[in-house]
Formats: sequence, C-alpha cells, structure tokens
Amino acid sequence: MLADAADDELRDRLHGTVEELRLVAVELRAEAQLALGRHTRAVADLMPLAAQHPTREHLVAVLMTALYRGDRRADALRLYRATRDLLAADFGVEPGPRLREVQRRVLAGDDRLDRAARPMHEIRVGDESLPWSVGGHPALDFCNTLAGWGHEPPLPGAEWLRGYRTLAVWAGHVGLVDEVSTNRLLHLARRDPVAAEAVLDDARTLRAALYASLVGPDDGPAFETVARAAEAAARTLVFRREADGRGRWWPDLAAGLRLPVHAAAFSGAQLLADPARFTVRVCPDRRCGWLFLDESGLRRWCSLGTCGGRAGASCRSA
Repeated sequence: MLADAADDELRDRLHGTVEELRLVAVELRAEAQLALGRHTRAVADLMPLAAQHPTREHLVAVLMTALYRGDRRADALRLYRATRDLLAADFGVEPGPRLREVQRRVLAGDDRLDRAARPMHEIRVGDESLPWSVGGHPALDFCNTLAGWGHEPPLPGAEWLRGYRTLAVWAGHVGLVDEVSTNRLLHLARRDPVAAEAVLDDARTLRAALYASLVGPDDGPAFETVARAAEAAARTLVFRREADGRGRWWPDLAAGLRLPVHAAAFSGAQLLADPARFTVRVCPDRRCGWLFLDESGLRRWCSLGTCGGRAGASCRSA
C-alpha cells in the first residue's frame, strides 16, 4: 500500500501527478463528447471540476464551448469573466490566447463553435465546404486542407482547396485575413480567374512543403521552400492595432491574389520557429494524416469524433 511505503512528501507528489492525469483525461473525454454532439453530458462532467479548478484555462475553454452549444451563451460569458477576474487577482495575468479566442467566438456567435448539426469533419462557410479546424494552429489547418497525405494518386475527395474561392474563404475562416480582405480577394478572382488558379497552385505547393517540414524535420529542401515563401510574405506585412488594443501583423491588400499564400506562409514560419512545433502529431488514420498539436502527450487522433470514433472513419469530404 502507498500509505505504508511512502512518506507524506512522496504521497503528495504522486497525488499531484495522478490528479493532473485525471483532469487531462476528463478534458479529453469532454472534447470527444462535444465532437459527438453530447454537449449536455460535457457540461455535467466539467461543471464540478471548473468549480474546483477555476483557473484551469483549457478546462474552462471546453466548458464554455459546451455551454454555448447548449444555448447558454450568457453562462459561457459569465464563466469567462469569473475566470479572468481570478487569474488577475491570484496571478496578475490575463487569460491565455485560447481562452480569449473562445470568448471572442462566443461574443461573435462564431459558426466554428457550433457543429452539432453538421458532419464531424466538415463545415459550411460562405457556401464553401471547409474542413473542421482540428489542428490547433492555422498552419496545421492549412496542411489539413488535404487528407490522405502520401497517397498517389490522391484519394477521391481528399482535396478541400478545389478552387481559389475556397482558398480565400478558408483564409478568412481561420483568421489569417480579415473580412474586408476576403471580399476583395473574391472580387479579384472573378476578374482574373487564370491568375487566381495559378496562385492556387502555388498555395498547394507551399502546403506540401510545410507539411513535409513539420513531419520531417530533416527535410531541408521543404524547409527552404517555406522559408523563401515566408520571407516574401514578410515584405508585405503591415502592423495594425486590434480592437482590444493589441497589435498584429497582417498581409497588406497590395499583395493582391497572393495574399492568402503570404498569410499561410507567415503562419507556417511562426509555427516552425515555435517550440510548440515539437508537439505536432500526425493522425494515424492512413486516409487522413491530418496534423494537430498535442501538448498533453495523450492525444492520438486528430478527432475522436471521426478518425478515433469508429473503425475506418476518415476526414475526407467524399
């Protein structure tokens, strides 16, 4: 028995480790429940834990999402405010980027938070079918616009970027470009469809290089392709103030049709320069291969609702 074999200090250390693993397991289960449309169950599981661990931001973010999907928008925002106040009072810090993003999406009624009535891997934005954002980073979601990496020829239905319009809408959906820029890109593409198609080809080439760089750190040529694209993108960036007072680099509209490529390249370079790139994992479903961040070290599938939810499931649209 642990009580007979360990002193108080060791028991306390072991208890902390076990408790952390338990919390991570509950959070992962709640995310799986959300993927299956069981937001009521997720709320029931997470609410008591949120009361015990009110500054655990990942738990709060999942619970806010579950509340929002249960038409409890006010409760989700109230939870955010309480968490923000505690973080400020106890630690003198603001909520992290993920929790702030969930709050922003709740305030905006963002379509990305509400997927219960849609296929697990697909959403509709601006009359375009887009893949569900499971990567945890825009650069990974860019790679995930293709499924079944490594298949030659590509699997039927694996390509999500079927046209330039889809590329532009996708870039706006994941927040790489703003709404004004997205509308401008759609206008430019209608005026010059040949040039738009050429840019789409360049986007797919960049996507392949970025994927190769992330799954194969020794792939020098792929890294150089991303690096040159990121350097070109950096020459088009402007620094703008956001509504909350923060600054952010945005690709300039002067880039024209190439704006989504520049935005994806810069996002890819940021991830490659971030230690988080060492937590990038590949979905083991051979028809998927999507990338995702796994900071917990416990996640296996890109989505428990699709690839991890049943045998033979994939992340393709057809």
